Amino acid sequence: MKGFDDMQERRAVNEAGLSQFFGRVYGVMGGGMVVTAIVTYLLGYVFRQQYFNFIASNSLVFYVMAFMPLIFVILGNTGRSVAHAGRALVFFLLLAASEGFTLALIMSMYNGTTVIAALLTTAVVFGTMALVGIFGKKDLSRAGSIAIMGLYGVILMSLVNMFLRSTGMGMLLNYIILAIFIVLVAYDNQTLKRLYASADAQGVMSVNSLAVSGAVALYLDFLNLFLTILEIFGVGSNRN
Repeated sequence: MKGFDDMQERRAVNEAGLSQFFGRVYGVMGGGMVVTAIVTYLLGYVFRQQYFNFIASNSLVFYVMAFMPLIFVILGNTGRSVAHAGRALVFFLLLAASEGFTLALIMSMYNGTTVIAALLTTAVVFGTMALVGIFGKKDLSRAGSIAIMGLYGVILMSLVNMFLRSTGMGMLLNYIILAIFIVLVAYDNQTLKRLYASADAQGVMSVNSLAVSGAVALYLDFLNLFLTILEIFGVGSNRN
């Protein structure tokens, strides 16, 4: 009985630690989303005219800023950043702010009703698949690997379609991207759950670093899911 009680106690401790870990992950992710929302709101509404005038006269700067999120993702995944959660967090917040710079322009292309509908739909889909990844028993490793390979293929096809300018292919790619990120949300959550055990054994610093890197992955999942749903909802709707 004593061995059984010890096992139950360890399981309770592990579950409590896992809950705290995901609380940290989603706390960091939520902070990044708040930063993106603030930058988007300031540029897209408060300083809208100044922002669009700046973009019109400095198009090169806009393209540079469009690539900044990729740079911050790379910097946040260097060995030094992975080893220090604080450094990784700074790069994540810079990533979130830079996403707001381009998102302000994208959001201006859609009416408010479409944006709200897309945001609510994204929240429901993301939340549902996150629960599947955390609490589901089915191993999603194979599905996740297929989704990642599919994402590479979609990126290649999107580049091709930039020259073809096919509306039909563009819409098809949107639905494929939607399916890919639905799978990736569940897969990334399940992967974080598995990685937590080994990170926990290495100490608090490792867990904190994993929480930040996990928040970055889930933030990008949510953002890409939202932009894809927004594009799908925007087809046929009135645009500004």
